[in-house]
Amino acid sequence: MKSESLVLTTEYFKLILDKIVETFMYKHNITNLPKTFQLYGYGSFDDDKPSLKKDFEEIGNDFINGKYLYDKSRELEKGKRTIKINEFYKSIILLYIGYENFEDFFNNISTSKEDKEQQLALINKNTDNTYYYLNYYFGEDNSVIKGKTVISNNWKKIKHTFLYPLEDGTFREHYSDGSVNIHGDTITIRTKTLSGDKYIDGASEIYYTGHKDSSNINYLVGTYCTFDIYTNTVAGRSILEKCENKEDMDEKAQTPYIPPYIAMEVRDKRIVNNSVVPKHFLELSNRSPFSAIFGKIPGTYEITFQLKEDFEETIKFKILPNSYKIITLTENVYIEKDRMELLNKGSILNLRFNFSGIIALERINIYFKTYYLKDGRDFQKGVFSGIDNENRLINGDLKVHFSPH
Repeated sequence: MKSESLVLTTEYFKLILDKIVETFMYKHNITNLPKTFQLYGYGSFDDDKPSLKKDFEEIGNDFINGKYLYDKSRELEKGKRTIKINEFYKSIILLYIGYENFEDFFNNISTSKEDKEQQLALINKNTDNTYYYLNYYFGEDNSVIKGKTVISNNWKKIKHTFLYPLEDGTFREHYSDGSVNIHGDTITIRTKTLSGDKYIDGASEIYYTGHKDSSNINYLVGTYCTFDIYTNTVAGRSILEKCENKEDMDEKAQTPYIPPYIAMEVRDKRIVNNSVVPKHFLELSNRSPFSAIFGKIPGTYEITFQLKEDFEETIKFKILPNSYKIITLTENVYIEKDRMELLNKGSILNLRFNFSGIIALERINIYFKTYYLKDGRDFQKGVFSGIDNENRLINGDLKVHFSPH
């Protein structure tokens, strides 16, 4: 271990303090600890009686501030997350508890894997380790893009190299460099990318760590917001997969293979804002001209599904006029996920639901025409497809009774 101060998690400081007390009681052959000020050796303690101050001074032949260790124990009681022991006290404590270094002490005690990871991260904090990852996200041409990510300088610096496949089997590389900040249970990343001969602001990324040591996490799952290669502003999901070393990262990055467990998590997880400045709300997107139809969707719906020749299922819900939130009106039926979309230039309304509760349906895709929204018709036919609660594929006709808001 380096000759410097020691930063301990509260769990490991408590274990060291317990070992100090155990050594003290064994050395002085006592079964009951003296009062706090006498134990640590500060205030009105009796110098003729046993104390840690006196024991420590016998080891180091130097003056010992007995209140130092007491103050550290108070930090533990106050809930401080880490306890820092200075270099001199650290050396005295090691000699007192009979160990050559703290790594041996840590390896000799039983703690949870998470506690050990957190403590080892603090011990190695000043070691400039470098970590290598494969970076996956859903890219510009509707495909999963793979890149190389290197994190260095004690989790302070990051370098992305994104690899865009070309038809001849080679890759076009796109680079960005930035800084890493770890706080609480998240990692935030800010990068800059080279544009011409200048570095401009690049991506912002956030990954969740769950208060675990980042260097021991095999998969970092998060989100990004950046400009793509077509200068559109984009956001989406990204996953960093840890590699054993640089050679492992380089080898895997050069293959076109995307693991299925990655593809299913990032595919289509992308939002694109095209590089346009609308002068009118009808220019917000190519869907904007149909917003008048979208505004007529709120109301109460009663939909009857023809599941079999002699069996129907009916659900009732309403779409709120201000938030477009969908509220179920059928007892014992809950809509877990919902999505609404206008298709074919606004002529078709598509509703997608996941259900839970007492209902024969599990997941449903609904389609019906929207002209009834314009002419005030309260009855409409449509079609559906989906999965029932016995995991069977189903499809059929449906009837819609609609009451506008």
